[in-house]
Amino acid sequence: MSKEKYQALLAKYLNGECSDEERALLDQWYEALHASAENTKDIDPERKTSFLERNWEALLAKTHPEKEAQKPLFKWWRWMAAASLLLAISATYFWGNEWRSSSTQPIAETQSGIKKTNLTPLAQTITLPDGSTVVLEKNASLITARDFGTQQRTVYLEGGAFFRVKPNAKVPFLVHTGDVVTEVLGTSFRIQPLANERDIEVSVNSGRVSVYTLEKNTVKKRNGVILTPNQKAIISTELKTIQQGIVEHPTLVDKGISEASFIFEEATVEDVLKSIQNAYGIEVVVLNPAVKVCAFTGDLNGLELFQQLELMCGAINAKFETRGTAIFILGKGCD
Repeated sequence: MSKEKYQALLAKYLNGECSDEERALLDQWYEALHASAENTKDIDPERKTSFLERNWEALLAKTHPEKEAQKPLFKWWRWMAAASLLLAISATYFWGNEWRSSSTQPIAETQSGIKKTNLTPLAQTITLPDGSTVVLEKNASLITARDFGTQQRTVYLEGGAFFRVKPNAKVPFLVHTGDVVTEVLGTSFRIQPLANERDIEVSVNSGRVSVYTLEKNTVKKRNGVILTPNQKAIISTELKTIQQGIVEHPTLVDKGISEASFIFEEATVEDVLKSIQNAYGIEVVVLNPAVKVCAFTGDLNGLELFQQLELMCGAINAKFETRGTAIFILGKGCD
């Protein structure tokens, strides 16, 4: 490589325009010239570029030595140096396309397959061989196992994604996220790493999913839960604990519910809560039976679940709270 091409490559690197292969090559050169560097990924790109540009002659001496150039032996070593660089680039490309994760939250198993990464700023939809779709969030990656669809439909996820899975009771669908497995037969759900980068949230939009953690020497007994629509689970990847709850914005389970279903006139709280429970598929528990006979009149259309509960509870001097996957109504009741 000429000095002009070399400087052009450094300019591309500084502007963030390098391919993975070119970036890996520059990292290799930097390590060769700066042996004290422990992790080139943590070094400022401008500092690295400046260092490589200043040491062009040293790099040239390492890869294209001029001394004794007329001897056949040197030509052999020049060929070997070029072959080594080519091998390094090929290896980088191979590992970038095969499933070998080095992220801070690696997938539990090493699995070869087809890897797709969303490098765009917008969500990207991927259609799997069985017709299921996955909406990958920015920087998220999905590996589809090579044996996908034979006995299982297995994928490996890094980052956030929304899944809409085609039903197939004979071939279960499994999503591996680190040591967490989400298993479904046919449903739509979301998997999202939380801000602390240690926990994972699984929330269900429709259907049912089984979420469990992988642990060594455990086959017949696993730590897991069943999630239904509007439920979520927060899984600690460090402690292997699972905490269930209700999603922040529950949606209607039955999309065909009419607006009249949320208009009440002198209805008992018991009837109001039955309508809400059926609409969202969330259990509602009234601790004091005297609350059930309270009368409520109001229009709850166009409001989210928790807004509906706020309005109803405010009218009867009660309050509500969530406990796990259920909602509890607390109050003194009505005369």
